[in-house]
Amino acid sequence: MERVEWVDRATERKYMVLRDERGNDIVIGPPEGLVDSLKLPEPFATTLHNVLYARGLYNSAEVAKNPRVLIGALQEAMNLDVQRLTEAFLNYEKEQVE
Repeated sequence: MERVEWVDRATERKYMVLRDERGNDIVIGPPEGLVDSLKLPEPFATTLHNVLYARGLYNSAEVAKNPRVLIGALQEAMNLDVQRLTEAFLNYEKEQVE
């Protein structure tokens, strides 16, 4: 078995999976549905999911080792959404002038 990145093309969420010799995948993490259980709006939920993936936060044991990394993940996800919101403001104001 090998560890590989898998991207769900429907949601653009990234997962670390174990792939066997027949091509079957077992999700290592982040857990499917974890961020959805928080009832977060899209695209923030997907952003947070992918930040958890990038930081290797796949289970509660990894979070328990260093809870501050979870705070960093939330801050990173929020920062990405701040960038999107800033762009939305600029685009909206540009459209209003035209």
